[in-house]
Amino acid sequence: MTDQGERAAVIEAARGPVRAELGKAPKFRVDQLHRDGDWVFLLATMQEADGQPFDYAGTPLAEAAQQGFVSRTYAALLRHKAGGWEVVAKAIGPSDVAWEDWSRRYGAPAKLFAPG
Repeated sequence: MTDQGERAAVIEAARGPVRAELGKAPKFRVDQLHRDGDWVFLLATMQEADGQPFDYAGTPLAEAAQQGFVSRTYAALLRHKAGGWEVVAKAIGPSDVAWEDWSRRYGAPAKLFAPG
C-alpha cells in the first residue's frame, strides 16, 4: 500500500475494535499490510505509544496476558465499502494463526495472507 493517507485510514479503522475491546488503543508496528482490490490484511505488533511492548494491564485480557495466553500480535481483515474501511474479522493477541481460514470464510483473496 503506497498511499500514506489510505494507509493511515486503514490502520485507524483497524485500531477501532482494539480500542473498543481493550479500552485503550495500541500503536501498531506493521509487519504486513497487503491490499487486493477492496480487501486489506493487516498483521501488526501492538506497542505502547512510546514504542514499548503493549501492556494488557487494566484490560479484559490482563489475566490471560499474565499467564502467557495472549500475544502482542494483532491481525485484521478489512474491506472498503462506501464510507471507508470496515473490519470484517480481527484477532487480538492470538496464540496461533487465527487468520488461516479467513480467505475461505469471508471470500477474501488468498494472496492477501501470503507472508512477505
